[in-house]
Amino acid sequence: MDARQRSSAIPAPARGFSPPALALAALALPVLSACSGGENATPEGIISLSAGAAQTPAENDPATLPRVDGPRIGAVQMVAPIYEKADRRSAKLGYLRAGGTAPRGEKPVSFDDCQGGYYRVLPAGYMCADSDATIDMQHPILRALTRRPDLSKPMPYPYAFVRAIAPNYYRMPLMKEQLQYEMSLERHLRSYKKLKKKWDEIKVGANDVPLDAQGNATGDPPAGPPELGDSELYGGNGSDEIPWFFKGGRQIPNISSFKVPGYAIITNRIARKAGLALIDTFMGDGGRRFAMTTDARLVPTSKLKPARGSTFHGVDMTKGWELPLAFVHRQDAKRYDISGGEMEKAGELPWHTAVQLTGRSRKVGGARLVEAKDGTWVRDSDVAIAVKPSELPSFAQGDVKWIDISILSQTLILYEGKRPVYATAAATGRDGLGDPKKTFSTVRGTFRIRDKHVTTTMDAHEVDNKFELRDVPWVQYFEAGYAIHAAPWHDDYGKPRSHGCINLSPIDARKVFLWTDPPVPDGWHGVSAGKATGEGTIVHIHP
Repeated sequence: MDARQRSSAIPAPARGFSPPALALAALALPVLSACSGGENATPEGIISLSAGAAQTPAENDPATLPRVDGPRIGAVQMVAPIYEKADRRSAKLGYLRAGGTAPRGEKPVSFDDCQGGYYRVLPAGYMCADSDATIDMQHPILRALTRRPDLSKPMPYPYAFVRAIAPNYYRMPLMKEQLQYEMSLERHLRSYKKLKKKWDEIKVGANDVPLDAQGNATGDPPAGPPELGDSELYGGNGSDEIPWFFKGGRQIPNISSFKVPGYAIITNRIARKAGLALIDTFMGDGGRRFAMTTDARLVPTSKLKPARGSTFHGVDMTKGWELPLAFVHRQDAKRYDISGGEMEKAGELPWHTAVQLTGRSRKVGGARLVEAKDGTWVRDSDVAIAVKPSELPSFAQGDVKWIDISILSQTLILYEGKRPVYATAAATGRDGLGDPKKTFSTVRGTFRIRDKHVTTTMDAHEVDNKFELRDVPWVQYFEAGYAIHAAPWHDDYGKPRSHGCINLSPIDARKVFLWTDPPVPDGWHGVSAGKATGEGTIVHIHP
């Protein structure tokens, strides 16, 4: 282990739209940059910061101090930074997402390099009222993008995967424009009309599992999925009326990561299997339904497949579970009776089941078996086994929070000092213990959580398949581009398969996100660890 990896060297981080267009300066989305080595009710873990940012002389004026019930400042770009000081060159504490707002002071503290002035915001930091943010609460972006991520749910938005190559429309297209920009559309619409029920069919998902305030599952998922209408399924509120900001030939405000000419009909095309988060849906020309993505672009829902995430989750170790325990990752796993010296099938072992183990193991007929608490035995190759380290690291003291990740066992355990409080199965880099610089392996060592994003974008270079994923939920960077995050596009937890990141189910990723430090302040979309926000939780990754 080199100096960078030693625990003693854990880093402490730092007016209305008018036709034909309203062109806004573009700011890139936060992107999950490397896993390859290279506003609803606020649950626990989304709380106020405990420390403020450095002050400036103007803050002696009470009018610059923000109040919870005072005026607000809102984001008009996908990323509106919150600075440590009233200075763009200072460290970024976090950010608001387009449409999000935060309490601010009545007066700015300065106008240095910021035309609209820097305002102090709660719970810490400064925002510049310029191209990224505004104090005009009637700004069209703030009026249009009112839907915030639902932090009470593992899938914070309605999600969908692209079923067929789809256009991202810049404005509501007429039917003749749809025919122009979508190849073989008439044939596609005939197929969709015939197969809609099958294509739009959903399964029980992550948001159907009952959870407590700490994110622990409190019961089994229902036997079947909820009955959702098309509006709810694709991010709507039940009204299919075209929103005011698309009426009268208006165009979508461009808050994407690239510029679009005012005459454009589409911004780009989305490849098959790309993942999208949705914030609204309505009926357009030709009786066709469109969904709006978080960056205010339109996608026809006939080319989408609803995605609801896995129901898999770990266990609350404070509720009677003990280490070692196992999580079944094979779909045809069995329990065995070996009392007669041979392996006799003793029952099914349902996929994703958690199994309490005794700690005993035995080899029978070439197979290594581990004993379950009920006296049956399980093939160790059918399960991911969470065990307590033979020797705890030196930082496992008092109530210190730390995350233990084992690459060989494909498990993640949350500790408070020496006490395990949660355990689950993970999916780390698919090349196991290879060199992270040369292979798709997870970096090993001891780190700290550096940045947290409620959602952020991941492209084909970061995931285990060749498609883009927007708004990946519950992302926590801990080293360079390596992150712990939800992976709602697969259900293979307990097996190595990522490009280096730590994949968790949506339920587990949210649980870990809410538990770790620094907490994300209410209304913010992301936070960075530092003096003003708090130190990041320790992440300990080992074979």
